[in-house]
Order: sequence, then structure tokens, then C-alpha cells
Amino acid sequence: MEGAGSAASLHRPPADASVYAAAEGEDVSYSEWTIHVTSTHPNYTLGKIEPVRGAYLGAYVLQNPLIHNSMAEFNQATGKTHASFFKYVGYGEPFPSEWVKEVKAEGAFPHIAWEPNHGLAEVKDDAYLHGFADAAREANVPLFLRFASEMNGTWTNYSGDPDLYIKTWRMVHDIFEKRAPKTAMVWTVLNVPERPIEAYYPGDDYVDWVGLNIYNVRYHNGDIRQPSEFEDPLQMIDYVYNRFSRTKPIQLSEFGVTHFTTTDGIKDIEYAASKIKRLYANLPELYPRVKAVFYFDVNNITEQNETRRINDYSITNEQQLKDVYQQAISSSYYLSSLSEEAGGTRAKVTQPFTYRGHVFEQDGELYVDQAFFSQILQADVEMLEDGTVQLSRWDGEMVRVARVPFLPHKIWSGYKINGLFPLWREINALPLLTVSQELGYQINWNGIHIYIQE
Repeated sequence: MEGAGSAASLHRPPADASVYAAAEGEDVSYSEWTIHVTSTHPNYTLGKIEPVRGAYLGAYVLQNPLIHNSMAEFNQATGKTHASFFKYVGYGEPFPSEWVKEVKAEGAFPHIAWEPNHGLAEVKDDAYLHGFADAAREANVPLFLRFASEMNGTWTNYSGDPDLYIKTWRMVHDIFEKRAPKTAMVWTVLNVPERPIEAYYPGDDYVDWVGLNIYNVRYHNGDIRQPSEFEDPLQMIDYVYNRFSRTKPIQLSEFGVTHFTTTDGIKDIEYAASKIKRLYANLPELYPRVKAVFYFDVNNITEQNETRRINDYSITNEQQLKDVYQQAISSSYYLSSLSEEAGGTRAKVTQPFTYRGHVFEQDGELYVDQAFFSQILQADVEMLEDGTVQLSRWDGEMVRVARVPFLPHKIWSGYKINGLFPLWREINALPLLTVSQELGYQINWNGIHIYIQE
């Protein structure tokens, strides 16, 4: 929510470290193992506006005077047409009909970040809400509606009460489902803090896409004592991606990388270039369920208020970064227009699924968080009184069961307190090969890639 002036403009590290277990002497490294789950039959129902393959290319350009806040100039500068652009709209403001027309004129479709900045009490089943939905319908274009994002942080006026948030979200969803059915509701969190995320999820029946905002900065909170250049954009995706990608398309609602920070006054083009390359180069194979990514093309140093003038995320004022970004998005995987499937029925299709980050090798055996089996393979998982884990699934007309002891383990979260002290995520690890085979899955290896066929 950088453009909206939230605390994310400073990019806070995980505020609630209690979700992690601190430890010394552990392996502070990122596991590059990837589990790929494939199927020979349709295994997924497309979400609204979701492409079967590829990711919509998107951006935020409305605070970049260098390109006159222009979608057309951004497309020209980056050498590729973008499929979608977004705009922040405060709750209570009118539907941005004229801007939507401009988006459509560029051959794109709109993404609206709709923010109840005065709190959830202002969101009521009233004429304003109905009118906004009716205007969305009259726009006659599929659109992303990102309502009340980054609720997992403390910097928004609609955080702190998950029950009220869910009740409000569901009301908004139901009204748009009835009055503006081309609208895809996007539920977006910031990558940290992780612990509150689950409590705010409205449920699969009320969410069309799950979104995530991530920013790579060299220091947190503009504090030179909190270095963060080690943070990996892929690792920042893992928690939300692993949790939700089996049932929902994932959107990177905002992605930005600083190339200059006032914290140390150093321009570091290579830092920004490396993060941009890392993200866009790896999404197609490692994160195929990411179906949209929006770059945040803003220089906060000139566009934010004085307390937040810390990082320059723009790519259009540096030729080297423009070249890097242009190359990074050149693949046909990154879509320049609305998918043909978007306007039709929500078809049953075959989708690849992946799982990253919570995989490790120990004593010659590969282990994975038990959540992989419940969230990705959708097996039933039960902790038994004797301390073992029982997993079961239907395989045709028979039930397959695996019962194994779990291994308590700590995985590095990818974050450090004050840039020094690693934060660890506790998992219950299960032997991947043993459990997969007992549940009747075919499993193969190719280097650090593991393939499981449903």
C-alpha cells in the first residue's frame, strides 16, 4: 500500500516475532527445493479472470510525473503493453469511471485498491456501496477489486478486529457478486507479519484471488541499523503462496525494489536489478500459480510525505533498470491482455502446483512441512495421541493411509530482527518419499526438483 501512505511505505520487518522460534547455530539459508504437483486430469476450477497459463503484467504509474502518470508512456518506456493498471480509491470516493475508460482505451483492464481508511464502521450496506457496485457493472469490463488490503498490519484503520473484517468483507463480496459479477475480489496482505494472516481470511467462497504486497528495501524503517538487503523476493512469497495457491490464483498486488535510499544516500542499481531479475525469471517455473504481478513504479522520495521519503522504487528514471525490467518481462508468459478464458465460464482445467521453502534434507532423507500434504495434496491430516501423524486420502474407490512420526524442525523465515538475529518458523516435518508413496502418489526427482503426480 505504498501509494496510499501506509506504514508499508517504511516497509516494516515482522512486528510479531512470536510466530517464530529464535535459535542460534541453525542453518540460515534458503532451501531451493521445489515440489511440483501435476495431474493427468482436470484438477482445478479457474477463478474469475484467471488465465489458464501465464501471469497478467501490471503496474502502478499514477505517481510518476517523469512519465506524466501515463499508462501509454509506461508501456512505451518498458517496451511491452501491460494488461492491467491499478489506482487507489478511498472508501467514500466515487467509482473512478473516467480512469477506467482510460485504462480500457489502453487495451488494459482496471485494478482498484479500495480502502476504508476511516475504519470498517463506514462500510455499510447502503446506497454508496450499491452505487459503487453498479458503476463497476456499467463499466462493462472485468476488474480486480482489492478491498481493505494489508489488514494483517497495524498501520491500517481496519485492522485489529478479524471478525468484523470478515463480516464486512463477506457483505461487500455478496453485493458485488450480485450487482457486478465481472468483478474479481482480491484479498491482499503484506508479506509480514504472518501470524495474523489466517485470522483475517474470509474463506474460499468469498475470495476470488489472494494477493500479496512485497517490497525489497536495503534497510527497514529507514534505519541503517536494520539492514535487509539479504531478503529474497521469492522467499517473501512462500508463506502466502504455499497456504493459498492450491485453491486460489495468486496476485502480487504490489512489487517494488529500491535502487536509492536516503538512509545511506547510496544508489545501488545492481541491487534493484538482481531482485527484479530473480522474481520475474523464476515465477513461470517455480510459482506457476502467481497469475498477476504489478510493479510499483514510484519514487517515494518525491511523491510521499516527508516522513516517508526514503526509497525510490521507480524503474523509468534509470535506463539500466528499464532495460532489466524490459528483458525480465519479455517472455510471452507475461500477458499483455485479458485472457480469452476470463469472460467465459469458470472452466475445470489441469493446473500445475508447486511448494517452496519448507523442504529440507536431513540424514539423506527429504522432509517437508506437513502442511504440504494438507494444503497442496489436500490430504486429511490428524495428530494422534501417540504423537504420530495420520494422513489419508481417497484414491479412486479406496482410502490410502499413512502414519508416521513427525520431526520438529525450524526453517529460517527469511527475516532477521534488526538485520542481525534470524527469525525461525517452526514446522512439523514429515518424510516426503515415505508418506507420498504410502498415499499412492508417483514421485520422481530431477536435481532439486521433485515431481509428484496426482
